[in-house]
Amino acid sequence: MDLLALIRTKVEALPEGPHRPGLNSVYGHIEIAYKRLLQGEKDSDDSFFADVIYRTNQAFEGGIKEAYRVLAGKDPHRMRPYDIEQYLENEEVFPDRVLGQFKNYRSDWRNASTHDHNLYFGKDEAFLAIVSVSAFVKMLVDQVSQELAKIAARDEAVRSGIVADSSKQTKFIDKITSAFQAFSRHYSASSPNIPIETETQLIGAISGFLSLSAPDLQITTGRVFRADRPYYTDMVITRGPEVAVVELKRGQHQALVDQGIAQLAEYSVAARAQNAILFLYNTKATDYEVSIPELPPIGVDMRVVRPRITSGTTAPSS
Repeated sequence: MDLLALIRTKVEALPEGPHRPGLNSVYGHIEIAYKRLLQGEKDSDDSFFADVIYRTNQAFEGGIKEAYRVLAGKDPHRMRPYDIEQYLENEEVFPDRVLGQFKNYRSDWRNASTHDHNLYFGKDEAFLAIVSVSAFVKMLVDQVSQELAKIAARDEAVRSGIVADSSKQTKFIDKITSAFQAFSRHYSASSPNIPIETETQLIGAISGFLSLSAPDLQITTGRVFRADRPYYTDMVITRGPEVAVVELKRGQHQALVDQGIAQLAEYSVAARAQNAILFLYNTKATDYEVSIPELPPIGVDMRVVRPRITSGTTAPSS
């Protein structure tokens, strides 16, 4: 996998805004770090490997500044890196996977190189620093993309006059499936500022829409539940003591349905959730049906929300 190309593609896909120049610079630092690594190997000059760490540190600090700009909604210009790091960690802004990469790079590379000017770096260490910061930046850009989609969807719902439904009389899982159907109808009929082109943007857009249309539902994303191994969920929705795990897919091929149901069977057990929902989204579909799959885990109420296929038609592509 070409991590550099992947990061460039993700940054270029972001909408315009004050975050773009900073993230372009972050990408530039990683690109130069790769060049320094290759130059050090070519010339057998270990000093280039120290330059690699300098550049990856710049990418790390630039990345957290732009994450702070979007996720906290504040200008990072006059903020100390330490204060930004404390905010991102203590306020639980990052999901577990991003937070893990954040802590790993900070402890293994940035702190070590900043506080010891005599520290020596070899080519393998320089390579690992590039891989580490690239993984962090890739996940960070995904998080930024998700938040921007959330903001855009919420703003669009406000402009469209979406009315909040705070009724707690509706059965929990039925309220969620109805909200997903309403989201699909609304998003397909509107002209969103940020189109849904990735699963990350889908998660953000749903979160933004539901925050206005169903404020009594509490949504978290990127949660990790550990049983026999870690399970990474797309979304967890709660209402008081009620818990639902949600798996999102773009498309509606039967293979996605089968895969999603299998994933939810494991996630619901790991999360001890009584409800599970598979949502298959298609940008061109407006009519969605709800079904109950066969043989869900005992004690789990499971639903599948997917575009309706009428007789004589084929499933629309995402």
